[in-house]
Amino acid sequence: MNFSASEVATYFRAKIPSIPQTSNDQWRGPCPIHRGEDNNFAVEAVTGRWYCFSQCGKGDDLIALEIALTGAEFRMAKAEVLRVVGRDDDLPKQMTHYVYTDANGRAIYRVVRTASKGFYQQRFEAGKWIKGLKGVPPVPYQLPEVLNAETVYIVEGEKDVETLRSWGLVATCNSGGAGNWKSQLAPHFKGRNVVILPDNDAPGCKHAWQVAAELINGAKSVRIVDLPDLPLHGDVSDWAATGGTREALVALVSAAPPQSADSLGAPQKREDMTDPDPPQAQHAAGTVSTRRLADIEAKPVSWLWHGRIARGKLTIIAGNPGLGKSQITASIAAVVATGGCWPVDGQQCTPGDVIFLSAEDDPADTLRPRLEAAGAILTRVHFVDGVSAGYAGDGTRKDRTFSLQADLEALSLKLRELGNVALVVIDPMSAYLGDTDSHKNADVRALLAPLSELAARHNVAIIGVSHLSKAAGPPVLMRVSGSLAFVAAARAAYIVASDKTDAARRFFLPMKNNIGPDGTGLAFRIESATVQSACGPLATSRVSWESEPVTMTADEVVNADSASKGTSALEEATEWLRDALSDGPIPGAQVHARAKADGIAEITLRRASHLIGVKKDKVGMASGWLWSLPKAINSAEDAHVSGMSIFGKIDHLRESQAGDATQVEIEL
Repeated sequence: MNFSASEVATYFRAKIPSIPQTSNDQWRGPCPIHRGEDNNFAVEAVTGRWYCFSQCGKGDDLIALEIALTGAEFRMAKAEVLRVVGRDDDLPKQMTHYVYTDANGRAIYRVVRTASKGFYQQRFEAGKWIKGLKGVPPVPYQLPEVLNAETVYIVEGEKDVETLRSWGLVATCNSGGAGNWKSQLAPHFKGRNVVILPDNDAPGCKHAWQVAAELINGAKSVRIVDLPDLPLHGDVSDWAATGGTREALVALVSAAPPQSADSLGAPQKREDMTDPDPPQAQHAAGTVSTRRLADIEAKPVSWLWHGRIARGKLTIIAGNPGLGKSQITASIAAVVATGGCWPVDGQQCTPGDVIFLSAEDDPADTLRPRLEAAGAILTRVHFVDGVSAGYAGDGTRKDRTFSLQADLEALSLKLRELGNVALVVIDPMSAYLGDTDSHKNADVRALLAPLSELAARHNVAIIGVSHLSKAAGPPVLMRVSGSLAFVAAARAAYIVASDKTDAARRFFLPMKNNIGPDGTGLAFRIESATVQSACGPLATSRVSWESEPVTMTADEVVNADSASKGTSALEEATEWLRDALSDGPIPGAQVHARAKADGIAEITLRRASHLIGVKKDKVGMASGWLWSLPKAINSAEDAHVSGMSIFGKIDHLRESQAGDATQVEIEL
């Protein structure tokens, strides 16, 4: 593109004043692209054509120079050059710049809307607009107005903000639209009346409720107002274009009740959070969405660990406590974070980030040392401390424990924010179930279906860690704790078990793999390790994998292990019952149901309860019985049944518990 001599002079004086005009037909100085020191950069004063005779070894026009200096896309670079030289009439008519500023009105970054309705973001750095927002803290659009307002309207996009501002209302949004709200924005709304206007689609509804949940504890009030008669995907600008007015909007806001913390506790449960379109955009009876299989493109499985753990799927790792399940997840995470090679097969993993939800391992004294010992790149590993529950009145952020029931959308936002997450570890899954009854198939399926959908949507592998039930006998796949729905939802499941012939040797064996070959297992040992820290050397452990695969099946190893221990059904039931009651009293009917699901006979359960002295208290005429462990258990005494008469310790012929589902005659 050609420019006049005066335009060339204007551009260089405004953008690169370090390059002086050395003659009537030339500007010359150090190259601004590679930051040279000699006068090896020359510009034709009449045309603006430039050339670097040193490191760059190339030349072009002013637009190419703007791209080289700022990294801007061609259209943005062209628009910037035209703006600087004063040719505003040549600017694309529909290109719009929305500038985000600090509290004093100084530019921080901007959103550029192109003629083709594309969007780009640029940060303002060292007097120049540079592509991308790396390292830039987010702020609300029109921040100075927000800080001076009593009532603020929050919408999805800058165009909608300008619509409301034209009506004399204070409005704002976050850059990036729905799904890109950041917690750092919340303090700016402390003490203000907030009105949220969602777009008429599922992402708009989700966004509105997420923003409201962030602001509810700091704002003076929060209202969500659905605009009437909006077309599908419509927004407040569309509403204004079809006759909506300021007065009508204010009336809608006045009629809308403010939200409360309770009403925002679990927004994902609202019907419009899972429907493809909100209720007002659907027929009352709902719709069924279908696709012809011929229109669905076939694709291969995306493997994290080829043949074993797939991306976009849920995988279960189960085993008894203390055998190394968490060390295995640390070993897997280290391979992912470093792009290392998998054990045995030696295939290299594509590197990516890892997220840990760990309820049992402290990130400072356990998880980090293990990952360091395994060789992980720690900058690629992220630990979930909790979920923001808004802000207290003093501006302090409040966090709560992550829940698979309520916080999958928050996890989705974090996955989108980090951008390159390949693996999420949930250890153990039972710690993040919320109110879900882990023994009810329907409840577990309802919990895991959205988790599987999230894995597929972000192409991320999810590993859930679980325990085994104490019962012996059934196939090992049936012994994963809780409902069988956990294993059913997983595309692959593995067990960690001990080697009965070698106490230090462990196995990692497939129990199920719906999408890969019937693969072999692996063997490993847990070895001691030491890592350095600011406090000095720290003792930890790591997995040492054997180089050859294992051909034994999970059932062969576990059943052989149980047989070698000579464990009786009563001893198994006793251990199971201690574990089941370890967290506190449980209704007797629930104990019976869980024991049955884990393969423990009722008579054996009753004998185990008497053996360890389980307390059975009636809590009300209609409430049944509560089972609980005694305040103190002498394990040495519990290990042997001593001094029992022919009818056991009870010395009576019949036990009857009103409200319990079963009665047992004589226990032998």
